[in-house]
Amino acid sequence: MSSFHWFMHRRLRSSIKFLGMVVALCLLAALATLGVRSLLTSVGAAKHIRYEPVDVPPQEISPRHRKEREEYERRERVVTEKSR
Repeated sequence: MSSFHWFMHRRLRSSIKFLGMVVALCLLAALATLGVRSLLTSVGAAKHIRYEPVDVPPQEISPRHRKEREEYERRERVVTEKSR
């Protein structure tokens, strides 16, 4: 075989490797794009079902908490009466 044949064979192999790498990178980019798209879609949909806390008092209120609550209510009444 001539040196020209070896040169063309080596060039063909390097071209195939290069094209394979380009195709692999394109597939990886497509997968990353789909992943980012699904992530953005799920984040966008999550705002509609986000948790909103509800202010529900407990069933049993301890005497200490009851006294604190009465004190706060008393202070609030005093402040509202003064502002009138």
